[in-house]
Amino acid sequence: MTSRLILPKHGDDFSRLVGAPGGGQRIDTTVHGLYRQHVRIRFPTVTIDSDTLDCAFTVPFDDNTEANKAEITLYNLSYNTTNQLTYGSSVTIEAGYGEDLGVIFSGTLSDKKIQDDDTDRVITIRAMDGAGLAVCEVDVEYTEGNTAQAILYDLCTRLGFPIAFWAPVRDCVYDRSVHVDGSLMDAVEKYAGICGVSAYVCKGLLYVREFSNSGGDTVPLSVDTGLLTAEEYEKEQKNGDFTDTTRGWKLEMLLNHRIQTGTRIDLTSRRANGSYYVKEGEHRYDGGEMRTTVTAVER
Repeated sequence: MTSRLILPKHGDDFSRLVGAPGGGQRIDTTVHGLYRQHVRIRFPTVTIDSDTLDCAFTVPFDDNTEANKAEITLYNLSYNTTNQLTYGSSVTIEAGYGEDLGVIFSGTLSDKKIQDDDTDRVITIRAMDGAGLAVCEVDVEYTEGNTAQAILYDLCTRLGFPIAFWAPVRDCVYDRSVHVDGSLMDAVEKYAGICGVSAYVCKGLLYVREFSNSGGDTVPLSVDTGLLTAEEYEKEQKNGDFTDTTRGWKLEMLLNHRIQTGTRIDLTSRRANGSYYVKEGEHRYDGGEMRTTVTAVER
């Protein structure tokens, strides 16, 4: 297949919880805050609430278009309830503190495993992020004279998502034909890198832009607002004729449902101060602790 598409140029150390009650103090359970961890996992006919049933989850997120897969663990559901969790059914995870809950995952159930573990009945569920794609192949040849931006645009249209934001920052012209085959998601990631941007899907829309142009939520982060650890991050990557060095921080914090790919973090710590943008990360809950870990980069 031959296609011609030429577009016009257009760690901190581990910290204590600030304000945690000391010995002998009465805990006011009516206060909305970090001590009222709350999780709701919703299926079409069943809602799991952490106030009444034990559960755990791991929810990854990143800056590419490939579908992320969440893992959910549920304990001691009845056989009737377990049978209502069917393949292909919708799954939504909300997490937060008190009544301040936010959606951190929305997708479909792709696998279910039931195991008896001593006195517990353990149901492990895997769910595919509805915002991404499973593996998809492409085989296309672009004629001489096409640009990296033109190829990226064509590949993005093949993903099938509406393009909400299109802002590549650089380009190059190919003086020979270019053959693209294999994984469509890998191809999009490659040409996004050449164009100096990330391409990712958020809530069913495709974004092609620098993180600093994300326009998303800004989250202030310090020890007082949940920062636990900070570790320097640096990665050098070859993108076509360009070599890019990405710098930032690997951060761990108390779970924050407002954080997703592209979120701006205004970081204040002993080792780093400034604005960084979430490239990838993970929300997790083990039944006791709720944490968010991210890689946040300068741009």
